[in-house]
Amino acid sequence: MEINWLGHSSVSINSRDLILITDPYDSSDGTFMNPQKADIVTVSHDSPKHSNVDSVSGDPHLINGPGEYEINNFYITGHGTTLTTIDQGSARKINTLYTIRAEGLTVCHIGALSQKLTPSQIDQIGRIEVLFVPVTPPEDEDNTIIQETIAALQPRIVVPIQYTMGNASDDLPNPMKFFDTIGAVDKAPQNRLNITETNLPAETTSIVLTRQ
Repeated sequence: MEINWLGHSSVSINSRDLILITDPYDSSDGTFMNPQKADIVTVSHDSPKHSNVDSVSGDPHLINGPGEYEINNFYITGHGTTLTTIDQGSARKINTLYTIRAEGLTVCHIGALSQKLTPSQIDQIGRIEVLFVPVTPPEDEDNTIIQETIAALQPRIVVPIQYTMGNASDDLPNPMKFFDTIGAVDKAPQNRLNITETNLPAETTSIVLTRQ
């Protein structure tokens, strides 16, 4: 499985069979998403920075809410959570957290998670190998939620997303302080993450990806 970070909350998950893209975004803040083609697109919530499906070519299958989905060898489960903070103009007040299983690996995209997961939700999510988490300032309440989510799900790899290194939107946080709060971090950015069932780290490790 190959994983690429596309900017904001968007990542591509490439298997031998299909390409899945999460939360494609628009350019309203001056950050442009490079052209992408996919077989599946997931949307966590209705916001231009998370649901610009028209920007993805290939006539992808759209998944935009809770439920269980099977598309070829991708097994996707959407878990609904209440969205307590939504972008202005958003019509829906639900965030969908997705677990995506392919090639014997399960990755989890939490979208705009804004509340602590319940024990039942943690059990439903189950074991995951890779967790994508939005970068939040250490002083924010959302940062505590992210820390608790990492501790509860115990992924082998944490991939920070939704941040800027200072040359894009001022609305996105700089990640350096966040990295200091989440433990072991390989701060040397990688262009992409290639993982199999046999090359996972023994302990939870955060890996920084460069935007593609």
